Amino acid sequence: MPFSCRTGGCRPGRAALAVSVLVLLAGAGPALGADKYAGEFLRVGAGARALGMGGAFLAVADDATAGYWNPAGLTWLRNKSVLYMHSVEQHSQVQYDFIGLALPQGGEEGHKSSLGISLVRLGVDDIPVTPSAEELRPGIDYEDGDGNPATNLPTENNGRWDVGERLFLSDFEFKSSNDFAGLFSYAKELSPKVTLGGTVKAVYRTLVGHTAWGAGLDAGMTYEVANNAALAFVARDLTTTFMSWDTGTSESISPSLSLGGQYTHAFSATHILTGAADVRLDLSSERIDSNFGGEGMAGELHLGGEYWYHDALALRAGVAGRDLTFGAGLRRKGLGIDYAAVFNRQFGSEVDFAADENQGVAHRVSGSYDW
Repeated sequence: MPFSCRTGGCRPGRAALAVSVLVLLAGAGPALGADKYAGEFLRVGAGARALGMGGAFLAVADDATAGYWNPAGLTWLRNKSVLYMHSVEQHSQVQYDFIGLALPQGGEEGHKSSLGISLVRLGVDDIPVTPSAEELRPGIDYEDGDGNPATNLPTENNGRWDVGERLFLSDFEFKSSNDFAGLFSYAKELSPKVTLGGTVKAVYRTLVGHTAWGAGLDAGMTYEVANNAALAFVARDLTTTFMSWDTGTSESISPSLSLGGQYTHAFSATHILTGAADVRLDLSSERIDSNFGGEGMAGELHLGGEYWYHDALALRAGVAGRDLTFGAGLRRKGLGIDYAAVFNRQFGSEVDFAADENQGVAHRVSGSYDW
């Protein structure tokens, strides 16, 4: 079921519009020692429905992905729900999976609670591990004396690898990199209009034979302005999420603050339209998807819309930072399937990073079941 009309039904022509206002915390600064792209896999997103709306989902979250987007939204689920999403990123080089389970606990209005469990995995396989130059074996790992194409001059058969000598990658060891996260969420209604939620997350990473562990905390709140409008506030990595590697080094994810809002209008019982907007502030320097900000602060905008016909067919579109998104969904008797296409860097980027034209289109598909 779409988010619309949870507690009293939407009435066509109702004159109300929720406006999200983002208040910057005075004196907020970046976490000391935070790594700019640490924990990047936790930003990919969850659920093709949300991603088709440009990730503008904080105040809409009412499915099994709520533990990821805004744990406070878990209390809006009427039934138990499970959702699985798979996507292929970066021209099929990166595999991403998400599975979420939501378990409403019931209770009378204003006292409902809910549990959520989510698992995230991002993996890259077949990474060639190149030995150090001193460990390369002539005739086995490289062609000794093969020549330097930069100078068009031969190199010596000196038993050591020189720049330009041909490498035999097929003889190297191939390993993989995997990022895992387990999210354990709980939400509780404080009143019929206000809900609080929290998520404890455990992070496990592997990279060519090395491992890292970490943990963090997210918190969310929703305020139901009216039957068809809501505001949401989410703070991620509240205490800074630290990851410790077996090499003795460590990484940290700096906190971020997000504010979102949604407004739903029912043109009739069979035609329902929702508009949503989120703003995310990262307490770190500018990122590849930043829309505004600079040293010590980066802002990212998310805008999305969702149209439902007979609560059975959905069409979606959105903007996620500098990406353009589209999506569609089907629902029938508790079963759901959603698709989203993310067109990377359609609005350009001023950050000197991977070439925009090489990012490709990301396709996300998710299936859900409510019972």
